[in-house]
Amino acid sequence: MKTIALNRLNILGIAKGDGLTKEQQITFLAELAQLGYRVSNPEMLKIVSAGFLMDYKHLLNTLAKKRGGNVKYVPLFKKFPEDIPDDNTYFLKRVMGYIGNILNLFPDVMELDNGVKVPKWLFNVYEFGADPISQMQSKELFELAVKENAQKKGDTHVEWMDLRIVHEEDLAQELKDYLARLLYAKSSIKEELHADLFRLLDFFGAAEFDADLIVFKETKSLLLKYLWNKGELEIVSEMAKTATDVLRLFAALTDSDVSLSTKIRFPKMSRKARRTIMAILEKSGSLSEDLKKYKGLWLEIGRYLHPSEYAKQFPRTAKVFDALRNGKIETYNSKTEKLLAFKEVDDLLKHLETKPGIYARKLHEVLRRFPEELDKVLVSFEKNIAKVALKNLLVLKAYFSTINEKEYRTIINKKGKMKVLPNNAFAALSEAQVDKVVIIIQKAIRKALAEKDSWTDKTAWVDPQLMKYTVPLQQRKASDGIITVGKGTRIKVDFSKVLRLFIYWKQGDKRTDLDLSVIQFGKGFDYIGHVSYTNIGADGITYSGDIQSAPLGAAEFMDITLGKLDKKVKYLAVQVNKYCGNHFRDMDCHAGWMLRDKATSDIKTFDIKTVANKFDLNGVGGYAIPLIVDVENAEIISSDLYVSGINFHNNVEGSRNDVSVICEQLADFIKTRPVIGDLAFEHIVARNASLTEFKENAEITFGLNDCTYNATDIEQILTELI
Repeated sequence: MKTIALNRLNILGIAKGDGLTKEQQITFLAELAQLGYRVSNPEMLKIVSAGFLMDYKHLLNTLAKKRGGNVKYVPLFKKFPEDIPDDNTYFLKRVMGYIGNILNLFPDVMELDNGVKVPKWLFNVYEFGADPISQMQSKELFELAVKENAQKKGDTHVEWMDLRIVHEEDLAQELKDYLARLLYAKSSIKEELHADLFRLLDFFGAAEFDADLIVFKETKSLLLKYLWNKGELEIVSEMAKTATDVLRLFAALTDSDVSLSTKIRFPKMSRKARRTIMAILEKSGSLSEDLKKYKGLWLEIGRYLHPSEYAKQFPRTAKVFDALRNGKIETYNSKTEKLLAFKEVDDLLKHLETKPGIYARKLHEVLRRFPEELDKVLVSFEKNIAKVALKNLLVLKAYFSTINEKEYRTIINKKGKMKVLPNNAFAALSEAQVDKVVIIIQKAIRKALAEKDSWTDKTAWVDPQLMKYTVPLQQRKASDGIITVGKGTRIKVDFSKVLRLFIYWKQGDKRTDLDLSVIQFGKGFDYIGHVSYTNIGADGITYSGDIQSAPLGAAEFMDITLGKLDKKVKYLAVQVNKYCGNHFRDMDCHAGWMLRDKATSDIKTFDIKTVANKFDLNGVGGYAIPLIVDVENAEIISSDLYVSGINFHNNVEGSRNDVSVICEQLADFIKTRPVIGDLAFEHIVARNASLTEFKENAEITFGLNDCTYNATDIEQILTELI
């Protein structure tokens, strides 16, 4: 539990006691400072038990891992960043080395433990952290570099992270509140949080939580899994309402994809468990529709459930399964498409009114197909708009507010992949028509928020920076890291420092080569140049070299000095290519950025206290685009995307046009997606608070940290503001 509190809440849980001595306090705080942490309430050290000092190495290891400091970082070029070999000369030397090894031409060599023979006149191997010819790792060179790096001094800059001390008896309530936020979130939570959720449920149990407040279906499936494994089948039967709930339960039980965007597995069941599932299906609404939606899965599952055996007890379910096998089910979606095709407007609207959520997703298509019926459509849509989830209304408002201005529209699917589609399917709506739509959606948002607790007679403050933080509605595939924000969020960064990018990976069952790259774009995302293993330097950008295997854990770095960049460069797209080997998610793999005062080889290459953000690379794809640097505005744009690419040999040259299109869309997300700043203002207006320009005058604050609502407290936003 203490580890969860440290990782997720930045809380140190310590028992009450007589306090630490002055010397103990100084020593403890100094050890934290070496990792870049400080305590926001150090006075608590006077009333805690000194017993925790006997075994607090686990605490320090947890904090080190949080910032990526639990592994060893060894670049290829040990004199990085100020002494990098000339690209062409280095390449020619490597070719000579390859040929010489194949033909056994070299008499005076140093033979490395990986079998490569390096001529002493060709390379000084002690200037490299890996074999300079093959760029494969050598244990001898790796261990020497680790030893040398440990003796280097650290950077003078510190990116401080604050920790808060809480007494152990109060820690339980902090964690219980956190569990409630996970369960009650109105949108998906990160998959990496599932394990924490189950541990917390084991600790607290499920009885104290209100199942009716668990509105997001994927989260409900996790609670169903917990109850199922506890043998609480009657409670599962009460909570599961639909056939799709059952599918998600199956996915959770087999550690498959609870979003159902990929194929799931079917768990083994006793006859009692099968009867429970059949009972859920028998009572569920829209059974035919739900089974047809996932026809392939249900046909496979039917072979295990044997619904015909339960035909007397559950006749409706047996009948629907029979119809599914014989292709006799007409779905809601197929009827919708038929009504659209035949332009039967009145019947279409009545049909859509029965499912407001689908109506919201179809609204733009309906309006574009029938622009002359705009008023009729809006009257119909408004009848049931109160049943549309608030998060969907926020997305809908942002979408309609900008749709006529954009050449493309972007969709991020359940797998976390982004699709960029032309925005020209049908005739565009006029500005007057768009305004009518937005007004209706705006009214519905205000009405939904007004139902929350009133803020009358309270003052509120909103940090202007929140207009650049997107509402984090799609967290399912979000990377787990120090800073978690919505895609397209713009994080202000001190660009007077050197921005040092880093990746780390340790291969699994096959040789794996990842490549850190940066693509330079102009104002319109026109390609200017790049730095990667094919081009190891440019003005203002320095690369630490390409390591092509990672049995010991490999690292690559890239330094960006913004003041030295070509003046035409306006954006830098950071790309991690999978050249060969394991997928990102199938190995220990992370990335991030540091801010450095001094970028010289006599300073630690990886200095944990300078890490501003570290995040796991946990997706599947040919390459990742974790972030974009907006040079003019001194901002890092969070992208956190994985793109399919090809199975092997991904590089900048093969993807730069696609990356250009993707990054141009992401750079505009604060205009095309709901932002936290707008959401805060909607709450203030709807809940009748008064606005103040000064944080110190406010009772309710929205900001980046130390506020009532913090932009990086994703679970709180998804629970209390959505």
